[in-house]
Amino acid sequence: MTVPLNELDLAWTLLGQQRFAESVRHSASVLARAPDNVSALACHAMANWKAAGDVALSLREMHKAVDLAPEVASIRHNYATLLASLGEMTDAAAQFREALRIKPDDTLAFYGLSQNSKFGESSELVRDMVALHGSGGLEPARQEFLAYGLAKVFDDLHEPEQAMPYAIEANRLGQRPFEAAREDAALDELKELTRLDAFRKARDSGEASSAPLFIVGMNRSGTTLVESLLSRHPDVLAQGELSQVLDVEIAAYQQRGAAGRGIGRHTLALSLDRGWLAAQAQIMLANAARRSSRPFTVVTDKLPENAVRLGLVARLFPRARVIHVRRHPLDAGVSNFFQRFSAGQGYSTRLDWIGTRTRQIADSMVLWKQALDLPVLDVGYENLVTDPEAQARRIIDFAGLNWTPEILLPERTQRSVLTASQWQVRQPIYRGSVSRWTRYERWLGPMIEAMGGRAWIDREAAAISG
Repeated sequence: MTVPLNELDLAWTLLGQQRFAESVRHSASVLARAPDNVSALACHAMANWKAAGDVALSLREMHKAVDLAPEVASIRHNYATLLASLGEMTDAAAQFREALRIKPDDTLAFYGLSQNSKFGESSELVRDMVALHGSGGLEPARQEFLAYGLAKVFDDLHEPEQAMPYAIEANRLGQRPFEAAREDAALDELKELTRLDAFRKARDSGEASSAPLFIVGMNRSGTTLVESLLSRHPDVLAQGELSQVLDVEIAAYQQRGAAGRGIGRHTLALSLDRGWLAAQAQIMLANAARRSSRPFTVVTDKLPENAVRLGLVARLFPRARVIHVRRHPLDAGVSNFFQRFSAGQGYSTRLDWIGTRTRQIADSMVLWKQALDLPVLDVGYENLVTDPEAQARRIIDFAGLNWTPEILLPERTQRSVLTASQWQVRQPIYRGSVSRWTRYERWLGPMIEAMGGRAWIDREAAAISG
């Protein structure tokens, strides 16, 4: 049956815009009329996966798409991405390599392979990709993926002189906005509200459940590792990175319409009606219950950026707990610069912006600990990878859970991982990323300056390790 191209094109467009539920709906409509449409199968599978739908269904649909179109490279590398999220790294690598066999200039497949494999030596594939990069024949988006992939490969090979130029190019090609001034204004607003003790005066609100546990910090600080540890506990529902707190904030602004313009996010959080907050919190818990196949006593949300919205978290869930994951600022900074984020995190594309955002997150957390009664556990990444059992026991105890040795085996997790850490989280805990920044120190001047200089960095690093 012939399917109107406009609906299928729309489904793919919505997927690219991160509007996953809408993409699912339109691609499902196409599949209802044409169940063997390969493009619709792939679109529905990827949108359903991104929307936290039935992962087994997505896997079946992608497998069917590959069977129907075995020589289409894009189908292969999308299938590989899905396999990687489920921890099927060997099968994922095979599918990425099949995509490259079919289409040797499939830079998205090479990028996917680089992110889900550890390169121990150069190879003919790497040499071919270096030659492709130098050919000058790629459109900017494909060049960006290739540059990120090559940066990762040469970082794996400990060749910083090769890796950093690729990373710089990749970030230039993929640069997105970052509203540093708006975030500075929000930090100033928080300082004043903390001085007035405004959050404690407004603490009677929201939902009384103690189940929610928010894992926050700078991106690439180790939040996924901490959630992976928790996810192995039978009483924990690990939800990954959810936009739910931000969604509540957006809904609150929409309620106010024009009257909400100019109101800071923290002042807004303080002004919200108790009943409305309780209703929003109950919806969040109901959504979690629908996602879970078993009872739970702890439910996690590991969106790192919730670090700047803990006031709203406290108003939604005044008995929530917070784990603040901290990592050497320069290690986290380098990791951000080498990572391609599919959306958001615009600061990650410039070294000075990474420094600015690192300081904003750190300063916000200092203030929240003064302003709120939420219990906060600081977890240092370096301590976690050096002495995982001791730190894991701290985490489990803080969450109010009983100890189980399974906690120390994050590579065994069965859940689908959507974050940029989907490969790392399947690996045994190791120290390989500690002090990585020293290989790139000569390029980090703008980042260091934006953080406030080496004195602040050294104090922060000492506090984290101590």
